[in-house]
Amino acid sequence: MTRHTLETILGRRSATEWARARYPRIPLMALLVAGWTMAVPLQGQGAATDSTSTVVPTLHTAAAGGVLRIDGRLDEEAWGRPPAASDFVQRRPDPGAPATTRTEVRILLGEGVLYVGARLYDSPDSVAAQLARRDASGIYSDWFTVMLDSDNDKRSAYYFSINPRGVRRDGLTSESGRTDLSWDPVWEASARSDSLGWTAELSIPLSQIRFSPEQLAWGVNFGREVARRDELAFWAALPPNQPGYVSRFGQLSGVVGLRSPGRLEVEPYSVMRLTRAPGDRNDPFYSANDLVTSMGMDLRYRVSDNLTLTGTANPDFGQVEADPAVVNLTAFESFFPEKRPFFVQGADIFDFRIGSEFDDERLFYSRRIGRSPSGSPPRDALFRDIPDATTILGAAKLSGKTARGWSVGVLEALTASEHAYYATSGGEERRLRVEPLTNYAAARVIKDFRAGRSALGTIFTATNRQLPHDQSLDFLRSAAYAGGFDGRHRFGKGNYEITGWMVGSRIEGSTQAIQSVQLNSVHYFNRPDADHLELDPGRTSLAGYAGDAQIAKIGGNLTWKLRGNTRSPGFEINDLGYERQADRITQAGEIKYSRYRPGPIFRYWNLALNQGLGWTHGGERVESFANLNSAFQLKNFWSGFILVGHTFPALSVSQLFGGPAIATPSQSGVFFTLAGDRRKVVSPGLLGQANFTGEAGGRSLSFGPSVSLRPSPRWDLMVESFTNWSVVPAQYVDVRRVGQETHYFVGRLEQTTTSLTARLNYTFTPTLSLQLYAQPFISAGDFTQFRRVTNPRAGRFDERFQTFSEREVALNPAAGRYRVDLNGDGGFDTDFRNPAFNVKQLRSNAVLRWEYRPGSTLYVVWNQGRREFLPSGSFTLDRDVGRLFRADGTNVLQLKLSYWFNM
Repeated sequence: MTRHTLETILGRRSATEWARARYPRIPLMALLVAGWTMAVPLQGQGAATDSTSTVVPTLHTAAAGGVLRIDGRLDEEAWGRPPAASDFVQRRPDPGAPATTRTEVRILLGEGVLYVGARLYDSPDSVAAQLARRDASGIYSDWFTVMLDSDNDKRSAYYFSINPRGVRRDGLTSESGRTDLSWDPVWEASARSDSLGWTAELSIPLSQIRFSPEQLAWGVNFGREVARRDELAFWAALPPNQPGYVSRFGQLSGVVGLRSPGRLEVEPYSVMRLTRAPGDRNDPFYSANDLVTSMGMDLRYRVSDNLTLTGTANPDFGQVEADPAVVNLTAFESFFPEKRPFFVQGADIFDFRIGSEFDDERLFYSRRIGRSPSGSPPRDALFRDIPDATTILGAAKLSGKTARGWSVGVLEALTASEHAYYATSGGEERRLRVEPLTNYAAARVIKDFRAGRSALGTIFTATNRQLPHDQSLDFLRSAAYAGGFDGRHRFGKGNYEITGWMVGSRIEGSTQAIQSVQLNSVHYFNRPDADHLELDPGRTSLAGYAGDAQIAKIGGNLTWKLRGNTRSPGFEINDLGYERQADRITQAGEIKYSRYRPGPIFRYWNLALNQGLGWTHGGERVESFANLNSAFQLKNFWSGFILVGHTFPALSVSQLFGGPAIATPSQSGVFFTLAGDRRKVVSPGLLGQANFTGEAGGRSLSFGPSVSLRPSPRWDLMVESFTNWSVVPAQYVDVRRVGQETHYFVGRLEQTTTSLTARLNYTFTPTLSLQLYAQPFISAGDFTQFRRVTNPRAGRFDERFQTFSEREVALNPAAGRYRVDLNGDGGFDTDFRNPAFNVKQLRSNAVLRWEYRPGSTLYVVWNQGRREFLPSGSFTLDRDVGRLFRADGTNVLQLKLSYWFNM
């Protein structure tokens, strides 16, 4: 089974997301652990800490005495009044040591605004100052950061950051130390270089943050990154080998009685989109130039100082980057991360994972809202016009946290009833409903105890569809619900943690809809060898449950965790969640040692041992693996990661797409990455992977060089290539029923995938930028040595299959199918589809973004897509590249203008 994608290592994207998409043959848990271990040295380990265990620094504010001009100069008399926060402490590379450069930070309070001024001492010639768009990550630059825990919950904080060229980043930082940059508040900042280093001046409106007027103090911390040393230091120390992040912040006094001046923010926008696409001139629905204009609005209303209502009507997401190319030969649905601003912002409260911390599976998957319509016109329709996505009529979110420690999140969305149009062979035009009016809802409540060291929460999701009476969409569920609770408890001065959750699900619908769920890849109730599963075609509902428990040591250089998870066969959440497979009982463990202080060779390193086991509820062992991995950074600032893993023989219940479980052989593999010194103008990178099965010559080899170029402070270029060669001895092809017997066919797949990703950014000013992106992708798979499954659980490869000779399998090119002689009598008994493929795809876009005033933006976006599919497994690079660029392209030009009002 294979799934190849081309994506790039940019921003704060986890190493697991990147590696999992590229290397599906490496055990899943190994990749999850790999991403986790790579993140720890840079992001910390999440746990609340005993507030009495360290001295908490305190900073006092002073009155601004008027409106300050945000020019980065710090020359107003008011900046001399408040005391300064100084004496920063390193988090890396030498945890606990004083920062190598001095920093002084002061805070002033104005009318409805909080001012932050920072003097960052340094040699002027040594300051790194790269220009980039807002929220850019991975650029080579110094940074100054302010983090405000304004509701003092010790669990999350607002994040405001600026570099010496005035580039801004903003987001939400969690107790785990990770920052989500999707939150985009309206604030101002300026920076200026001088003979002493550089200065930063920030103006943060109180309307943009949640707080309680009765709160005596806020949590606060300041960070400074010195790029040339890869040094990160904080005012309130954040040791990487001790639990806690937000809970270790200092205190900001003098904030009693503050009031937010503005309660309502409105952002109307208008969109014009022109599409030029190839088509048939005889198609009555085709237009060479398709011009569409629309209007919409986003709003934000502060219900109280710590509760916010956000809403959107007819949202447009045209500026969002396209999803990467995928060739998915597995039984499971591909996962794509959410990129749409409305759903990304504030999504952390709805983040309820049903797998591991870094797994994609989750109870709430917002990509379900506004997805492509489910229905389609008849196959014999001559022409058709189907909407690309379901219209979101409106959506709203209420979120916030009370002074008593209650975190609340409620989301409601309504999508329109959609119709497709088609023309029959007789020229008659008809309309068909392909998606019903649908309501989506999600609610999340969390109560913190013991200053955030313990918590209990609950979650509920619902999908309700208004299905038509003509039964044309009865294959869809009419309703789907999921809900449950979770909890965490930290003890031993925050060094240990117990977490757990339990969730139930229920779906309702016609017998057709519920039977379809029982037969899909998540459940496979029709497996002929699964005695614990029973297909019931008369069902009109299906219910299930899932649960998880984990105990872990999260503080110190030596950490460990032990986890168990279960999902019943009927657990189903894919109407508003994302789930690959039910019917699971899994166990996983990890032990890891991390060394954070620099040594003779390494600036830091860690070493982790991981193992995992998995069974179905019928006792079939479907997973067994162990791996050893290490992440490190050398003294020359090169960094890397290496994983050596082994999976043991087990059973696959999905390889035959609903057929019997089939034995899978052992696999051994190695995966590594190397990344060059980002301080250099040219920074290379390299990845490699090799994976070998224990039988029949199965293997996968990958190679991916990359280079990052920074020719000037305005330019940033990233080019990354990737090539994978793989052989799958028994890739599923088709299933056919002959008489009373069902036959499952597999073939030997030889697949080559290659791709290139190029990203070029040019920044005119911190508020005006141009992004160029291009991604050609080619994948071809050829099938030979067709076999029929005869004894799927046999220990030896040859005992599981009947291998057909060349005379027993013949391709019918006109029909695109292989004819098969099952018994060798010279007559063909059945046939199956030709599985060979050659997929070529090009996705490119250019985005000009101009924030012409705070909160107001103009987007000019051009997208081009080219695609070609051939039923051939032949791969020739120059030929395929030529055909790709000669393929007809679809061009979309879009203009989007928004204007922000604060009332």
